Amino acid sequence: MTRPDFGRVVACPDGSVDTFVHVHDVNGRVESRAAFGRRVAAGERSFRFVPRRRAPGGQSVTAARQADRLGAATTLFGHCDDPLFEFPFRVESLGDPAAVTVCTFEGEDLMLATDSSALADCDAARLRDAGTYDTPADAICVSNAVSVPGIGDVLRGFGPGDAPVVFDPGPITGIDPDRARRLGATLRDLAAGREVVVTPNADETEAFAAALGVAAEAPAEPLRDALGVAAVVVHAHPASVVADADGTREVPAPDVERTARTGGGDCFVGGLTAALSGGWDLDPAVELANRCAAYRVSTDRIGGRADLL
Repeated sequence: MTRPDFGRVVACPDGSVDTFVHVHDVNGRVESRAAFGRRVAAGERSFRFVPRRRAPGGQSVTAARQADRLGAATTLFGHCDDPLFEFPFRVESLGDPAAVTVCTFEGEDLMLATDSSALADCDAARLRDAGTYDTPADAICVSNAVSVPGIGDVLRGFGPGDAPVVFDPGPITGIDPDRARRLGATLRDLAAGREVVVTPNADETEAFAAALGVAAEAPAEPLRDALGVAAVVVHAHPASVVADADGTREVPAPDVERTARTGGGDCFVGGLTAALSGGWDLDPAVELANRCAAYRVSTDRIGGRADLL
């Protein structure tokens, strides 16, 4: 049940069916990414995927699930045309999800994505038809500039308003400077009419800043200034970095043993969006988001209130 300290969250626009696999060659399972790379470099061409499980995925999908677990009244507009996307909150599908193969190795996974045509064609008109922009919201989560080429058009569709937009660009470490400049201009325009919080991880922050020509040793504040947004929040460990009108500071994250390698950043975004939907100040909102991420990576589950306490 929704409690009064969280409000209404709208999340959009991606979605994927994630198949977790082990990678095998003629000698059995390939345990690490480094070993896989050595085999490929040596000319080995034949590998076999051994499926382990399937799960609903996508940045906005996981963020929506986190917001719901905290008690926010959540609506997801995602690419969810699959029976896996059955959640205890409102889901409006925009079409077929991407298919993601997650190769699980020791240390860090390797993700291989096949995007759907629905994702490739997603734009403001599609979201408008689905009712995204007419759905009441106290905070809005927009994710994934990589899988959704039309993410700039999606962002522009929100226009001026009272609800803050939390934007996680996703894995943009190789973003083209021209595309980065277009995305930056869109965020500046959006920030002229409503509060915008941009929340990449550390590598994505450096890549975005470098692509915009504002690279620095500590890029959060220069990136915020370049984008003209209310805040840049870098989700990271051992501390997230907040850059807003009050300056730059760190918000420590819990020190946990990491057992899962996917979903931590998305749970961070979901927790941050839920907190902002309840009118929380930014620092405690980031503290909550840090705890959401820590719970995810230490348990491979999405934590509710009792779990986080």
